[in-house]
Amino acid sequence: MIKTIFENDDILVVDKPAGVPTHAPNHEKKGVVELLQEARGFSLGVHQRLDEGTSGVLAFSKSKRGAEMLSKAFELRDVRKYYYALVCGSPTDERGEWQHRLVHKNGLTVADDAGKFAKARYRVVARCEPYTLLELQLMTGMTHQLRVQCALEGMPILGDALYGGGEYAPRLCLHAHKLVLMSEKNLPHFIAPVPAFMQKPITEQLLSMIAKKVSEKVGPEVERDEAVRLCVPQHSGMPEVIVEKIADTLLVRHIEPNSSSLWNTSSLETLMRVACRAFDCRQSAYLVHESPDRSKACRSFERVFKTHYAPFWASEHGIKYQFDLSSNATGLYLDQRENRAWVLKHAHGAVINLFAYTCAFSLCAAKNPKTTSTLSIDAAKSALNKGRENFLENGFSLDGNRFIAEDALKYLERCAKNGTFFDTLICDPPSFGRAGKNVFSLDDVLEKLVLACVRVAAPQATLLFSINHRKIRLTRLRQAFDKALSTCGRISKHYEAFVNDDACGPLGVGTDLKTVRIEFD
Repeated sequence: MIKTIFENDDILVVDKPAGVPTHAPNHEKKGVVELLQEARGFSLGVHQRLDEGTSGVLAFSKSKRGAEMLSKAFELRDVRKYYYALVCGSPTDERGEWQHRLVHKNGLTVADDAGKFAKARYRVVARCEPYTLLELQLMTGMTHQLRVQCALEGMPILGDALYGGGEYAPRLCLHAHKLVLMSEKNLPHFIAPVPAFMQKPITEQLLSMIAKKVSEKVGPEVERDEAVRLCVPQHSGMPEVIVEKIADTLLVRHIEPNSSSLWNTSSLETLMRVACRAFDCRQSAYLVHESPDRSKACRSFERVFKTHYAPFWASEHGIKYQFDLSSNATGLYLDQRENRAWVLKHAHGAVINLFAYTCAFSLCAAKNPKTTSTLSIDAAKSALNKGRENFLENGFSLDGNRFIAEDALKYLERCAKNGTFFDTLICDPPSFGRAGKNVFSLDDVLEKLVLACVRVAAPQATLLFSINHRKIRLTRLRQAFDKALSTCGRISKHYEAFVNDDACGPLGVGTDLKTVRIEFD
């Protein structure tokens, strides 16, 4: 049912529900205007639009006089439009003004120096860490303006999957609260009440709604002893935190911001409590990933939530891995889940796993009956020792599965000189690394490393190469492989380069995993 706010002989003002478009996008779905016209038996004039996910005040004309009145008011901007938005984050000041140049193309509105001038004012109504309820006054008007301006200010609207506010909120948390026709003094201010969950936002209620949605999506697919990444900020709408489930332990990874955190002790405790309940976890753990400028914004949280757990086992794709929550390197990088599944299916022959860490890719390769041997290379002996433990726990013999502590690039170069080739190559280098006096920087050696991998690929070899370096874009990675293939005169029968899950956005954290997969001719 569409509620009427105001009606006379000339205009009709309604409270548009969220999830219903202003007008029909196709023959299969009706919009507000079509539903109203069917119910009332006469045509309505459309003079403004609200996005499908946005609720609130929407005015239509019923007569020629009403059409002239509304057309003139909106064209001359002789209106005042106020919105309420629940955003992920918080502005520094209690009130202020935003100005951007925007352009709408290919279904998205983006910042562009040559775009149209966009202006909006904001006022903080309420804070419920890590969210803030804002009142927004739209000073100009263009498609998705407020949604984009909030995102550009680092505070995407909760539930705005298109602009980084997550896809697990119950809806897009944007509401057209008030419309004032300035030239029509005899008309009242048109007001649509703010939805209850937005009007008085409660942290526990919001986090519970998000956790429930995440659980509905990933919960049924996860076995009790499974290790899985549940959500990252770009998809969850929960700033700064990556949430993982490792068997019956909930792990909150806090990516420390460069300034103060949007969370406080109470809201983090709430997150852990509602997430443990939603994902049926027995206990929770908390780890901080320090910001590059070492601001120590999360040091107080670390003291409060610091816990000690003995190493334990959890599984992925039927393979057991040992986890140790005493540091950020817990034993398995869960963002690589899909790539490991690909290796399980495509590994064959002699396999080399470079920057092997605890040998997860090697285990996946070893499980494929087409694999004859695995070779795990990593500069850290301690990581390889854990890899050996993983092999033994899964019942694999160490015969035919070797572990060598050495610089990966140097090893590849020696293989090229000796004429040693591999049927499956897996390379997952860190962005930065240090082994003794040697410092590794992927940005400095990417092209060299790619070429070294291609040089030791056997005929009909399979290669997986993935990176998580934010400054190295997919374009550069693809160009490095194009050049290496040309240099070595190699032809591929299958070649794909893609971003696994670009979860970096307005909320600033998450994974930016990029992968190349090649099957050589």
